[in-house]
Amino acid sequence: MNNKIIALVDWSWLGHHPNYFVSYAVALTQAGYRVLPLCSDPNDFTTRLTQALSYSATITAVDLIEEPIQLNNPRQSGIWPRRYRGVHNAWRRFGGLGKRLREWERSQGEQIHLVFFACIYEHQFDFFIKVEKSFGFPWSGLYLHPRSFRISDSPMLKGKEIPCSEKILSSDLLQSIAVLDEGVVEPMSEIAKGKPVISLPDFTDEYLPESAMSESGLANKIKAFADGRPVVCLMGYLYWTKGFCEFTEAAQQPSMYDVVFFIGGELNWAEIDNDKIREVKQAWANSSNILTHFTDLTDAQINAVISASDVVYAAYRDFPSSSNMLTKAAVFKKPVLVSDGYVMAERVRKYETGEVVSEGNVDDIVKGINLMLADGYSDGLKSRAQWEEYHALHSAKRLPECFEKLLSQ
Repeated sequence: MNNKIIALVDWSWLGHHPNYFVSYAVALTQAGYRVLPLCSDPNDFTTRLTQALSYSATITAVDLIEEPIQLNNPRQSGIWPRRYRGVHNAWRRFGGLGKRLREWERSQGEQIHLVFFACIYEHQFDFFIKVEKSFGFPWSGLYLHPRSFRISDSPMLKGKEIPCSEKILSSDLLQSIAVLDEGVVEPMSEIAKGKPVISLPDFTDEYLPESAMSESGLANKIKAFADGRPVVCLMGYLYWTKGFCEFTEAAQQPSMYDVVFFIGGELNWAEIDNDKIREVKQAWANSSNILTHFTDLTDAQINAVISASDVVYAAYRDFPSSSNMLTKAAVFKKPVLVSDGYVMAERVRKYETGEVVSEGNVDDIVKGINLMLADGYSDGLKSRAQWEEYHALHSAKRLPECFEKLLSQ
């Protein structure tokens, strides 16, 4: 056990962020660190932490976690000339964070050893190196979508600035960096100039309470709707990159009429034109084999739906990153359908946990689903799929050892 304090930081509290943040806090204490959490919803963090600790009597992390600090996204700069706004936004974000951390050090008589950013998005860190002196702390973090190492000269969203990893990795204060994509560790290490680059597990919440399968539960509603038909599910934060337009189009193909397509989660229409929006909405309203549930889903709900489904759909578009839907599919031993070209396809082929289809190709998607629902496929998959191995590799149990490697500099 050491007395080093890690400030754990995340400005976002949507989607996967709360789950990752709490898990990182617990794992850091298991690795021997004290943790100062800074997030946008300290009350929810405390609630989730209490729940997480209740699952394991062997964890006593609460004594090593300081009182969480409220951290909100700074408002966007409106200064002129406009070209200075990016730097001004970065100064507000990171200069303000550094100020909060130094205030805490003075009030507590303690020293923060390092800041760990639970999620690094390129657009937030774009001008970091221009303001890092006002931030002033050695840091590490999870570089969530290092897409430039998989797709060069490609923006995250159409019309946005192309991310530049050098802007992040050239920071003088950078101590180490973590990624979820093992395939980018080597090329990232070259740019990071010898600083440690560690692959973290893309873990997931595996909790499946009995109440999630009750008659009022979402999974049972899907079963009732399916009435014996096989179920293909797509869930999560649903940007166009999650492939829900192709998912919908596949559901409308004649060979899919006896297959139920469930789509659930938070829906975002960004990047989709109005004609396509009308077409997709009409299909959802009129198709007898499509069931929608557009609201934020808990991990327990997602887990229950996956356990009640026959195929997990993860054939995303323009998505070179990792997804813990593969981990959930491995936990519940369900075949997963992914798009070719990147880390998810590499993993599915390596661990033989499903099928790989051409990105955005509806005909190929339909063929893949038909193959996965064919007689004998499930039995054959059980004999060759390395679900346990994949699950072990991407288990939250590996986090403490990963943090030891990442932060013991």
